[in-house]
Amino acid sequence: MDLFRKKLAVLDLTHGGIPIAKKLAALGNDVSGVDVYGTVDPALLGELEENCSIHFSKAPLPLSEFDFLVAPVHLDPAYPMLAEARSEGKTVLSHHEAVGKILQDDPELSGIKIIEITGVKAKTSTASLLADMLSRRFDVVLHTSRGLEVWKKGTPSLIHRGLSITPGSILTAIEKSLEAGIRPDFFIFEISIGGMGTADLGVLTTLSPDYGIANNTAFASDAKLQLILNAKPGSTLLLNAGAEKALEAAKESRAKVLTFKDPFYTELNVKLPEVPDFVLETEGGASKLPASEELPIPSELSAVSEPSASPEPSASPEPSAPPEPSITPGVSGSVLRFLRRGEEIFSASLRPGYHNSAYRTAFVAASAAALELGVDRKIVASVLEEFRGLSGRMQEKDLNGVTLVDNSNSGMDILSAEKALEYALLKKKDEKKRGIILVLGEEASQVCEGLPPVSVQGFVENFGMKCRHIILVGERMKAVAGKNASYAESLPEGLLKALELAGTEDIILSSVKCFR
Repeated sequence: MDLFRKKLAVLDLTHGGIPIAKKLAALGNDVSGVDVYGTVDPALLGELEENCSIHFSKAPLPLSEFDFLVAPVHLDPAYPMLAEARSEGKTVLSHHEAVGKILQDDPELSGIKIIEITGVKAKTSTASLLADMLSRRFDVVLHTSRGLEVWKKGTPSLIHRGLSITPGSILTAIEKSLEAGIRPDFFIFEISIGGMGTADLGVLTTLSPDYGIANNTAFASDAKLQLILNAKPGSTLLLNAGAEKALEAAKESRAKVLTFKDPFYTELNVKLPEVPDFVLETEGGASKLPASEELPIPSELSAVSEPSASPEPSASPEPSAPPEPSITPGVSGSVLRFLRRGEEIFSASLRPGYHNSAYRTAFVAASAAALELGVDRKIVASVLEEFRGLSGRMQEKDLNGVTLVDNSNSGMDILSAEKALEYALLKKKDEKKRGIILVLGEEASQVCEGLPPVSVQGFVENFGMKCRHIILVGERMKAVAGKNASYAESLPEGLLKALELAGTEDIILSSVKCFR
């Protein structure tokens, strides 16, 4: 299906629909945008209608007016326009498919290789590690929930901050990169819930834990299979060998298929359906837990590390926000052995300063991708050895003399909070600490759909008494009740309150859903 001189409607302007509508209009189509959730500022819609000749509506439009619809995979199929399209057999393109079709013939991307990374966990850390590895030889632009960055020789610089990882935001990421005069050798895109079909290399990190989308009428794992089903002929797919559904879908693909063994699935005793191409093995270091106690923490955990450029003025904190306390790295460590088709090709001794078990999926996926793209094994090993963890991804730090386990990021969910608490409790026992001060909640409910207060209430009821004190962050958390709980408006305020309560014999555990 070509995207020229068609009459179409783009549904859901909240989650990346606006850049898709703008681009489709610029390509010569008659475009209407439907604000399904009614959350977009009417003034912004009016401005876009005037400047881009796009008609916007907050109510469903008659289906008969359009050749086809463009809708996100997570939209409730009962939405009137979708339900009518299904009954009449009218074509509905996903946001992913539409962006893929827009980009496939874009002359500005000629000669630039594209990497798409999707999955439930470890997307951001895989993408960031891969950008570091590739940047030792190539110029790389990386788009993740951390921000839009250009990487050169292992160093990131910020281009833009504030974009989501929806397919539509990728159009904006490319536009801002090219406007800045940056034509990289590689674009690396972290993508939510699927793939666009533009990738020269597509990476699937995990399909577990699965969850419902589209008002619980579908599974996220099925939507993520777009990475495979939309893969272009001659491209390469790097898939988690524990994701059986993905491997089954890949049997019909005309792409080259490679697999890696995720240590997390191994610990869960998941039987792999085939021998993987890439395997990561770990050997214990000074801070590695005994095998019987080691925690399998699969971690996507998207957070903002600090690239070398300053953030935009709009991203600055509010003047009234308290300053974040001074933080310095703590300790950890172990040794990795990396095998390709049964042959050990390198080993790497990891630096201290973070809980490396949270990165095992990213270590193997990024290393396998880099090697497949021609990066020398010595470079891959050196990047792993230099890695210090990403901000908010189970880093162990010193917070004004108190041990901090930092697990605050935009991808943090209640399962991640539980795993982080398990790790902190083992650390408390092993190091004979007095107690745990937990900072838990959200800074903004719109960050990746927020942290549901009902989930936090269940967490507090089940695990709250394992902590000396819980500081709940965010307006919605005021509805959560706990015998040993208090409240803070923001993460910095929560950390300052934790410091007031904690002594050097305590552990502060930070698990707040936020952009940083």
